[in-house]
Amino acid sequence: MAGDRQVADSMVIRGRIIEAVGNGLRDDDDYRDAKSVDLKGKTVIPGLVDSHTHFLFMATSLDNVKLDGLDSLEAVLGKIKKHSSKLKKNEWVVGEGFQPARWKDPIMPDRYMLDKVTGGRPAAIFSKDQHMMWANSKALEKAGLSKDTPNPEGGRVMRLGDNEPSGIMMEIPGFFPVIKVITPPSKARQAQLYKMALALAYSRGVTGVHTMDGPEALKFFAESKSGEPLGLRITYYPPPSLLNELKKRKMTFNSGNDYFRVGGIKIFADGSLGSQTALCFNKYKGSGDNYGVEVTSVKDMTGFIKRARKGGFPCAIHAIGDKAVSNVLEAFEKGPKPPKVANHRIEHLQMIRRKDISRLKRLGVVASMQPSHCPSDIKLIENYWGSRGRNCYIFRTLLENMVPLVFGSDAPIEPLDPIAGISDAVNRTAPGSSKAFYPEERISNYQALLGFTASPWEAVGRGFELGRLLPGYFADFVILSDDIVKAGRKRIKSVRVEATYFDGKPVYKRAGK
Repeated sequence: MAGDRQVADSMVIRGRIIEAVGNGLRDDDDYRDAKSVDLKGKTVIPGLVDSHTHFLFMATSLDNVKLDGLDSLEAVLGKIKKHSSKLKKNEWVVGEGFQPARWKDPIMPDRYMLDKVTGGRPAAIFSKDQHMMWANSKALEKAGLSKDTPNPEGGRVMRLGDNEPSGIMMEIPGFFPVIKVITPPSKARQAQLYKMALALAYSRGVTGVHTMDGPEALKFFAESKSGEPLGLRITYYPPPSLLNELKKRKMTFNSGNDYFRVGGIKIFADGSLGSQTALCFNKYKGSGDNYGVEVTSVKDMTGFIKRARKGGFPCAIHAIGDKAVSNVLEAFEKGPKPPKVANHRIEHLQMIRRKDISRLKRLGVVASMQPSHCPSDIKLIENYWGSRGRNCYIFRTLLENMVPLVFGSDAPIEPLDPIAGISDAVNRTAPGSSKAFYPEERISNYQALLGFTASPWEAVGRGFELGRLLPGYFADFVILSDDIVKAGRKRIKSVRVEATYFDGKPVYKRAGK
């Protein structure tokens, strides 16, 4: 991944570092006594990086009831009831993945439906895109949400005929009162769940993540004094509410250690496509006058950018609709430039007006995108945005315009699986279909692999030590069953992770190998 696409046949590791890469190195006098591992023609690539996760949240959500893929309200309620019956009397029922727009009968559920299957326990169920919450009456009561509670700025609380909350809330400002009162896992259970998430990451070849976790993650990550408790190279993007705490800890961009650093400040400009809250210039088809939700105004975003810059940080701003993307670019234009070797980022960038691409390039903004969202969004784009789909997930156009492009999954919204992401960037097909979504925006295997290896580390100022197999770089690498660069489009997903090495040590080996 050094830019020349050359392949070497041997690599020397000393401790945590790659010492040499070349051909015939085990016959070199300097390395004759080295321990030799013959991979018998397997392919070695740098450790894979997921540039947009909620990694700690993903870990703690492993105990949640999973509803993704269920195609009816009845199936969803049945699974929640079964999960709830295994919990203690007052234990929270937490779930994720419900998608009313994809049900056979796309009805919007309410609090009372959830009351019937949760046995008096408080319940909070996140939609697949995490931009909508479905809560029951007990949870609303604990959160203090009633018919007299006003709608928060940047969020929505859906109402019934008597103005009582229906149980459906949009965006973090809308459901934050519920989030605040959910009982988190114990520290011991959190540690167990993190180890489970770490094992999952290794099995997918992941040795680094950029994570957009909430404020609770800072203590968990920053107070790990060595690499072993984390087991990954983590770049954290906390919310603006932590700026004062970061100052107290004397943390600025890229300060930290080899395993944990803060990459910037995460802000939300809008909502999501699935919840019809992504902010657009044009109305959603079939949704009256709905243009989406402006979670943070240009003025407020500009203020956050200024505060972040004073703290020594760039910003990573969530923007999905084309109006939100334009608003973010305006805020970047009005705000100060990021620190040296740092870049502002737009997270998701699912739809952009063509005339805004030049602004993106001129500002040097990184496009942080999730190829795995594309297949699952195709039908939603067609239903809600119509012909504007030509401006969605424009991977090739961005690369041709020299816009820095990094890839992720948004785990746990989509699985933490870079090989699947590479396949989705190359193929752009919905599940069960062979028709590519705007096939002119497909990219090559090599370009997609860059988005999960070298490019993410360049985006956070660490391209000189991570993301490539070169002398002096950290020995984070993955052994694959096949050469993923040469694999045919349809064969990419069949490429298996045989082993994962982190800091020069094996941390995963495929069963039976």
